[in-house]
Amino acid sequence: MSRQVLVTLMATSTIAAAPVAASAAEQQAAVEEIVVTAQRREESLQEVPISVSAVTGNALERAGVTETRQLTQSMPSVVFSRANGAFQPYIRGVGTRNANIGDESSVSVYVDGIYQPSMNSLGFDLVNISRVEVLRGPQGTLFGRNATGGLVNIITPDPEPTFSGRAVLRAGNFGEYSAGIYLTGPIVDGLAWDINYQRYGDDGYLKDLVRGGRAGARETEAFRGKLLFQPNDTFRAVVAASVFDVSDQSLSNQPVNGNTIANTFIPIPVYGREPWETGLENLLLASARTKSLSLQTRYAFSAATLETSSSLQKGESHSRTDNDASSRVIQNSETFQENAYISNEVRLLSTSEGPFSWILGGYQFSGRGEFRPLISYTNGVRGVPVYTRQDVDSLAAFGEGTYRLGDHVKLIAGIRYTKEDREYSSRNTTTVLVPLQKGSQDKITYRFVAQYAFNEDTNVYASYSRGFKSGVFNGFATTLPAARMTRPETLDSIELGVKSDPLPWLRVNGSVFWYDYTDIQQSARDPNLSLVVLFNAAKSKTKGAEIEVTTQPLDGLSVRGYATYLDATYQSFPGAQIFQPRTPTTANPCRAGIAFCGNNTNSNYDASGKDMLRSPKFTAGMSFDYSRETELGVFAIAGNVFYSAKYYWDFENRLANPAYTMVNGEVSWAQSSDEKALRLSIWARNLGNEVVYSQILTSAQGDVGAFERPRSYGVGLSKRF
Repeated sequence: MSRQVLVTLMATSTIAAAPVAASAAEQQAAVEEIVVTAQRREESLQEVPISVSAVTGNALERAGVTETRQLTQSMPSVVFSRANGAFQPYIRGVGTRNANIGDESSVSVYVDGIYQPSMNSLGFDLVNISRVEVLRGPQGTLFGRNATGGLVNIITPDPEPTFSGRAVLRAGNFGEYSAGIYLTGPIVDGLAWDINYQRYGDDGYLKDLVRGGRAGARETEAFRGKLLFQPNDTFRAVVAASVFDVSDQSLSNQPVNGNTIANTFIPIPVYGREPWETGLENLLLASARTKSLSLQTRYAFSAATLETSSSLQKGESHSRTDNDASSRVIQNSETFQENAYISNEVRLLSTSEGPFSWILGGYQFSGRGEFRPLISYTNGVRGVPVYTRQDVDSLAAFGEGTYRLGDHVKLIAGIRYTKEDREYSSRNTTTVLVPLQKGSQDKITYRFVAQYAFNEDTNVYASYSRGFKSGVFNGFATTLPAARMTRPETLDSIELGVKSDPLPWLRVNGSVFWYDYTDIQQSARDPNLSLVVLFNAAKSKTKGAEIEVTTQPLDGLSVRGYATYLDATYQSFPGAQIFQPRTPTTANPCRAGIAFCGNNTNSNYDASGKDMLRSPKFTAGMSFDYSRETELGVFAIAGNVFYSAKYYWDFENRLANPAYTMVNGEVSWAQSSDEKALRLSIWARNLGNEVVYSQILTSAQGDVGAFERPRSYGVGLSKRF
């Protein structure tokens, strides 16, 4: 689908949804007011001077979005990709390419306001979600933990004082199945509980050229439980515990364009030349277990509210990679990771009715990430195991004030100070970890906003903000200077936005933005062992524009469309590392008919002016949900269309993810309009069977890539009670 066709489709669907002469019933339809916590308070989406999108869990489910990396298909400016076992969200071209132990994402992910530090734990199923909020742009004050690019906040329901629940069953092709149950209810007056459990599995969607049959199976198991204690109107406390297990072989890869060093070996095995094929001796794996325990409290005083949040998170993961994507063991690696982090935050929020409101707070974060160990294999020979560890201790204080000048003008100023200490230890020939290097850094970040409301329905805002991501050590290195600490990366943003509800059934939000991004933390590959090298790139300039339109022209029909233009380029990047394909020569022949034989060892390259990684110049999406009640029950149809222009996976812009259009849909029937009615559905994802890479990695051994899911379809059954 071309860009022009998709934009036309979005525009005409919005116009067509507006009735020329609405009936009395149709005139009652209105866009639902959405409450978000983007400024640490519950506020209307339209009053918050931030580029934020919020989508309910039901809407995501009907749009075919069932796990975090599928958020790409439903949110403006989001690209949720991965690097082996690490999941890497990008917003407006800003994200973390590294998959290092102890490193954290430049796009912060929160669950119920609790920070999720490990990138290996970000690829989870969206189980029984209330809504997902995506804040675009640096969050340097209220959500300041490394949120250079923005943040994703996944919000789950709290326990209810009356008993209720929901059960869901789904089945589809490739052996896919999922079963989930959610229960909530009271224990005694003022004390309620809930539990949520889901299990998912499939047989894989890859054709296995070595063993036959299908490969790439994925299995997950998720448990979440909460206790809500609310004895009165002034105090509440929520204790939450969760466990998430995943075992995923869907990243089993193949050479991109046939480029692998295995082509120099005769005879040549079959590697896979068509999408969704793999020919590996050992299937790749990304398995992880994440456990979390948190406590959140809120106490309301007469003029302020005191809020606290504390969490303990532990995780372990195991991954297998194959840098040449062949059935021969040429350059492989295996990692075992462990991490443990604690965080504590306290916030004091004013509640007076005066023109001035404020938030003051403090944040503490500490923990460690470890390779236990990392093992490389070269031509089948096991290398020396590497053990490394990165410890972090961080303290921050922040505050933000809002002053209202009459009914039209609102001014906001916020500041945050962060002090962080890191220590890096390693061993390979010794039996104990040896401290190798320490580093400290501090930073002041801020936000200034001016907002003007023309009336109750339309306002404009201008903001200037700064975010930063702390420097980290290279967790793959055991000696200096390779293990040196990177400099913090800093992003300054200017944004102009408008939020408008011009008609009860129409909402239009838009923004334009400019980024100045310096000391960008990047990763590359060691040409010998293909392990990660960590460094700071120079700087980039980014500009773009976004628009998001929501309509509900009549009862039963809602339409949401969005589009993003992004011009994200490296302004100065003279020392970029690239790998370029080797062609057959007399001295180094390849199999007949093969164009490439792996890559040359890395070379320095001036990437100034090149597109930033994973930054499509244009994306657009449209979703709709229509239901109609009849004597036979309620029939509904929902769909989601997402278009992305091509984007790149390397600094040279040689390896591209081609432009693609993703279409998901669902048709359903319910016994009645009662929310507790039995509901049956037929669903489909990627109806056009588009080929989309979930990752492309390049090294001296070649270019290798893995794929997102092909066309999938199935049935679902759900019941509330």
